Amino acid sequence: MQTFTGIQYLQIDIANSFGLDKEIWENRLAWFAQNEHQLEHLVSKAKEPAMFHAGVQAYREVQCGNPIGYMASLDATSSGLQILACLTGDRKTAELCNVIDVGYRENAYKALHDAMISQTGLGSGITLEMAKQAIMTAFYGSTAEPKRVFGEGELLTVFNDTMSTMAPAAWDLNQFMLQIWDPNALEYNWVMPDNFHVNTKVMNHVHETVNVMGEPFEVTYKENAPTEQGRALGANMTHSVDGFMVREMTRRCDYDPVKVHQILDLVEAGISGDKATVTDDDHLVCILWDHYQNSGYLSARILDHINANNLGHVDRDTILELIGTLPAKPFKLVSVHDCFRFLPHYGDDVRRQYNLQLTLIARSNLLQDLLSQITNRKMSISKLDITLQNDTMQANYALS
Repeated sequence: MQTFTGIQYLQIDIANSFGLDKEIWENRLAWFAQNEHQLEHLVSKAKEPAMFHAGVQAYREVQCGNPIGYMASLDATSSGLQILACLTGDRKTAELCNVIDVGYRENAYKALHDAMISQTGLGSGITLEMAKQAIMTAFYGSTAEPKRVFGEGELLTVFNDTMSTMAPAAWDLNQFMLQIWDPNALEYNWVMPDNFHVNTKVMNHVHETVNVMGEPFEVTYKENAPTEQGRALGANMTHSVDGFMVREMTRRCDYDPVKVHQILDLVEAGISGDKATVTDDDHLVCILWDHYQNSGYLSARILDHINANNLGHVDRDTILELIGTLPAKPFKLVSVHDCFRFLPHYGDDVRRQYNLQLTLIARSNLLQDLLSQITNRKMSISKLDITLQNDTMQANYALS
């Protein structure tokens, strides 16, 4: 993974706000060097003028030797696709969305759009923005949006074939989530590795005609009722993993150093801990460890609850391994969905922690665990490529 200084992350942030977020790092830094003298005159031309202006002001303060509280930002490159790639071990999808490095900053939507154009000669008939909307919603189970964009003839067939070829396991999982829909279900429930409980109710549209002053009006509302078919399950599962990653990123970047050192002291002293479960902390440590046994992912939340009395419930080497992946110093992280903001000199740490999330998910049995909970039956899911986890830590543009 390429690394940069704090001032370079600030420069990258300014270039991103100008609209260069899909360029390789070197091009962004080169653009900044060429335009450093005239940044203030480029505000009106920036893609995000307010953010660009704020970044430029922060940079000028740094040049004067003044401290800043400005937080740079990096976005995940198609976080939904990234999650599907890691859950399934889909190397092709991983290459599309920068989960593994391909030597440049890939744009998944453009790559898929270009592939469709090369097969059909669509030219300007289907724009990138139109294709992006169809692709993004299709991976969340939508069929209506692809049909709206491509119609129901040959173009739609090419679209489906392209998705299946360029993102095979991710696309198959998308189709599988449609097949496991239970027409009698009122809700779906599952629990994430950090013990976050997901509850999604099945909502059905109801149409009624009401009379107002003698005139009939149709009223539509939703009620919690079974539906014969549903497309929300895949999207909800993917979004739940997305939220989990954000929580883990926050925990791991802004950990409590006092608590971590206490745990290290306990391990060094050879404290074996008690086997009883008496306190709330004891119970939660057992619950989180059980989630780890089922999913293969150990949430950093467990660090907040380990003490001398419950250390015996966990494997100390596994806890030490988790602690060893934390940044050298904790720092504040602010997130909006898959956009992460941080003080610029923590940029390398943020990218490493995000790559670590991808690695841990690719290494885990999280998909198997989630599907077993969703279907209420034990499932065995094999990853398409078990070696994917070996390459994810070196990804250069997973956050870009």
